[in-house]
Amino acid sequence: MKKSRLVIVLAFMIFLQERINAQVAIVSMQLMAYNVTPDNMLSASIMNNGAEQQVQLVSKLYSFNNEVILSVRSAPFMLRNGLNSAYDVARRAASVEYSNGNQAQYIKATSSLPSGNFRICTDLILMSSPEPADQYCDEVVSDYNQYLYLVSPNDGDTVNSLTPLLMWTHSEPFSVLGQGESFRIVVSEMQAGQGPENAVTVNTPVMSQNYLTGHNIQYPYDAKELTPGKKYAWQIQKMANGVIINKTEAWEFVVRKKPEEKDIKYVALRPVVDGSIYTAVNGKVYFRFIEEYQAKGEMKAYIISDKGKELPVPVANDQEDKKHSTSIKNNGDNRFVLDLELSGLKPGYYRLEIKNAKRETFYLKIYLPG
Repeated sequence: MKKSRLVIVLAFMIFLQERINAQVAIVSMQLMAYNVTPDNMLSASIMNNGAEQQVQLVSKLYSFNNEVILSVRSAPFMLRNGLNSAYDVARRAASVEYSNGNQAQYIKATSSLPSGNFRICTDLILMSSPEPADQYCDEVVSDYNQYLYLVSPNDGDTVNSLTPLLMWTHSEPFSVLGQGESFRIVVSEMQAGQGPENAVTVNTPVMSQNYLTGHNIQYPYDAKELTPGKKYAWQIQKMANGVIINKTEAWEFVVRKKPEEKDIKYVALRPVVDGSIYTAVNGKVYFRFIEEYQAKGEMKAYIISDKGKELPVPVANDQEDKKHSTSIKNNGDNRFVLDLELSGLKPGYYRLEIKNAKRETFYLKIYLPG
């Protein structure tokens, strides 16, 4: 390892020495991703081993896909003998040309590069010759203001839906993506002993979407159904020509198990019809009825269908635990059970009505699932 590093260092020193020994050569470039202006496109350190002479610089900024984004030509300037600084105040841009692409417009507006990989090439032209005397190219990696985060559900959260809303965010508009660049989401089931990062890397995704254009993704109904009680890992990845060039952390969430359905005891009837609805579990409705007046006898109950049809239905004292038995109503607190399935009712919405001793009506809206 040490030997290979030494070879690389020596090769670079030889390359640098050759450039310094040349009559005229660009030694280095100083373009910063957070300060991309026409003048800074000309920030090249130049070695001149000969007499003072007049030169020009032509710099071009290329995208990841080798498309010219920005081209700058300097006004002629004097190149002194020796090393000429990259920040020569006499060096100015004479012509500037931005491409029509979104990345170029972003650079023009913000004087900074969007996130990604770019390349700058600068030609040194002697005014005495139309051919470039030297060319220098350098890679520019922009990530100084880039962020790519997951938002919701939080890492380790429990979700109640089988189609949860997955939210993320990033720092730049989608429009500045270069050709071949896109975002995708990956959701993978986690196996025992796996972390979320390993799950999204190794496991076959249960859902993935490419070319995202928004920060909110509803888990699709046509994707593989999530399983209650299982853990899932998810991640947003930035792609360039099929290669992952950036990604978020991988987070995990678990789908809440459906609670075991139990008979709900007891719901009280109300003197008015309101918006509350009682869902019959296993076809049964357990309700309480308080008879405030001195009265004893058979409880009479009626079911009103959503079509307005009135159907008498038998109820039973819950303590008797007998289906279709005649219920006895006493003064005070009474507890009853109504079995809708044994009454032959079809799934749907109904209204239970009961009258007290003074003929006042009490109601309960009911939903009988299929």
